[in-house]
Amino acid sequence: MKNFKMALPASLIAISMLTLSGCSDAETEKAESRAENAMQETEHKAQEAKSYTEEKAEDAGEYVDDAVITTKVKAVIFEDDNLNSMDINVETNNGIVQLSGFVENDADIDTAENLAATVKGVKDIENDIQVREED
Repeated sequence: MKNFKMALPASLIAISMLTLSGCSDAETEKAESRAENAMQETEHKAQEAKSYTEEKAEDAGEYVDDAVITTKVKAVIFEDDNLNSMDINVETNNGIVQLSGFVENDADIDTAENLAATVKGVKDIENDIQVREED
């Protein structure tokens, strides 16, 4: 947008100078055409920059959302006194929560998954938690 604001006055000055200097109509039209093309190119570049910025802002928002989801899932799992939450790992990517680690029994696997499912923003759960084998 900044380039567009700079290109417009420059284009108008060039056209004015050509007109005042007694240039032919063909030369004036050529200059006007170049100025118009420059303005269109500047508008196009400004739109590309806007789209890029919006895309990056959206990516950043998704990253923040994933971090919030991960924190909330960890919190609900930690709050459950029946689970050994220190052995459960949580990662989130685009709202998909991946659980991994070890628990004492199969019921704990289901409990961790059910708790994770209660968190707002969780789209899906990949549960890779395993039962710890006793030696």
